[in-house]
Amino acid sequence: MGTDHIGARLGLDLNTPAGGQKVTLDPVGSVELLQFVQALCTATNEAQLKQRYVAGFGRLFDLPGYGLYLVDPWTADQVLWMGAGVSDSFLARYERVGRDVDVLQGHVVASGRAAYNLEVAGSMEEWLASPLYRRVKYLHGIRHEIQAPVANRHGLVGTLICATHDPDRAFTPYEVRLMEALGRLLGAIVEGTRSRASLAQQRDQAFIALDRAGTAVVITDPTASEPHLNEPARGLLAEVVDAEHVLHRMIVRPQAEGSFAHHLDVELTGGDTGLLRGSSSYIRAGDGTLITVLELQRDRSEISAETLTALTPRERDVARYVVDGLSDREIAQRLFLSPFTVSQYVKRIYRKLDVSSRVALTRLLLDAAKASRG
Repeated sequence: MGTDHIGARLGLDLNTPAGGQKVTLDPVGSVELLQFVQALCTATNEAQLKQRYVAGFGRLFDLPGYGLYLVDPWTADQVLWMGAGVSDSFLARYERVGRDVDVLQGHVVASGRAAYNLEVAGSMEEWLASPLYRRVKYLHGIRHEIQAPVANRHGLVGTLICATHDPDRAFTPYEVRLMEALGRLLGAIVEGTRSRASLAQQRDQAFIALDRAGTAVVITDPTASEPHLNEPARGLLAEVVDAEHVLHRMIVRPQAEGSFAHHLDVELTGGDTGLLRGSSSYIRAGDGTLITVLELQRDRSEISAETLTALTPRERDVARYVVDGLSDREIAQRLFLSPFTVSQYVKRIYRKLDVSSRVALTRLLLDAAKASRG
């Protein structure tokens, strides 16, 4: 793979002359760079991102010292997230007496661009005479250093650092641009991992709230192999025979978009029967995450079994919805039928049971249930 493709992936123009020469990378380095980028982009959390960054950066760039500071989202302070090739006393001294005179960091914050110490200081002599070097950097004899902003749409969220004590290992303009592009990449990844962590925290808090509310709720995430049941939902389904099969019938998605509901007659583990109701709606259009509220009516005797024997299974479903007070249009939405079809079912039910209205049908069914209970 050519270097132009690598530059495009990282937002660089590698055809631009640097120091009067065209910058190139060997094919092996190109592949390793892309593998490093891929490993960072597929990190699912900050701990994994840190592990992959530590493992990949030193191997890829072959530098004795490098580090990454991230801004603490609570205090807005830059906190060392990861460092390599420097001592703990070096880091402690930098925090105590070096950060205030860090001209490279000042340049990064002011410009939003990467800073190379020799470009900022002017020359090696000026760098060695600078307060930053004389107070801290001399401990490891750091001669060449790049600091690059870790930035995303929220602004500066950290600083990326690489350094060497080899006086002959000067950084090229390409390497400065590469570090800057890597900082932008890390900024986007950090934003994504923090966003996912925040969403996970909100989800967990919502699950706790649902458990305490006592409502049986099932959350179906299209990226998960199994639906999530809160504690009330697990308790409810524990009473249902063949619960897994029943649950998946309850969350079958209709072809039409929007909210939907299912009613299923179920057998209960205690030997009785019941009616399981499930009302489902999507969190938002296009998201695919489905919220289903379950309700189990354990006693189905409000409609007499003897009365229902005259009806077909579909007519029974319609009759039960009529008793629940639903209109033809609402019943059509629940059963995925047209309102006209539901209307025809209602008329057939009237004829079979010799009633002429929804009120009469409801009274007949409920009175029959009372009589059967004696």
